[in-house]
Amino acid sequence: MQKSLIKRHESIIVSTIQTMNAVGLQNLSTKMIANQEGVSEGTLFRHFKTKTDIMLAVVDHFSQYDDAIIETCRKKKLSPLEAIRYFYNAYAEYYQNYPEITVVVQAYDSLMCDAELSEKVSSIIYKRSDFIIKTIKEAIDLRIVRPNLDPEVLENILTGGSKEICLKWRMARYSFSIKEKSAEMVEMLLSGFMEN
Repeated sequence: MQKSLIKRHESIIVSTIQTMNAVGLQNLSTKMIANQEGVSEGTLFRHFKTKTDIMLAVVDHFSQYDDAIIETCRKKKLSPLEAIRYFYNAYAEYYQNYPEITVVVQAYDSLMCDAELSEKVSSIIYKRSDFIIKTIKEAIDLRIVRPNLDPEVLENILTGGSKEICLKWRMARYSFSIKEKSAEMVEMLLSGFMEN
């Protein structure tokens, strides 16, 4: 029995992520994706017009929880520091449960080389960073963290640290808990900037 169009569409996205995780973005081809999916390239192109369209769908899939994570912070009325902890923990948990998806984080630079993908990736990056920067500003206003703190710099450090942990986790073949390392990093950084 053939997969429904929606299931096939989603399955192609998952196959693309698995293939990209195995061979990297630079070596990724539609033929490899089709082989992973167990279909012809023609079938692939009935669902997506181009390889860029497939990659746009992959990036959308990667960011599918962004709104939910941010909305959860708001609905739970978390304090600024709780929101920051929750934000980074939620992504670490997502990665822990779906290691292959981290290939997208590590491919940001290469994805930026395509105009259509660049716009989508930039949108994701800035949406995430804007939320953290606003949350840090709120923490400053509430005098939870030091007032001389630059919110953009702290966001860069947190996000950069998170990305570095992710890369080392991939390099170590997922042999440690990305959730624990990420939580430790966030806690160490936040405690260093809190008001006494």
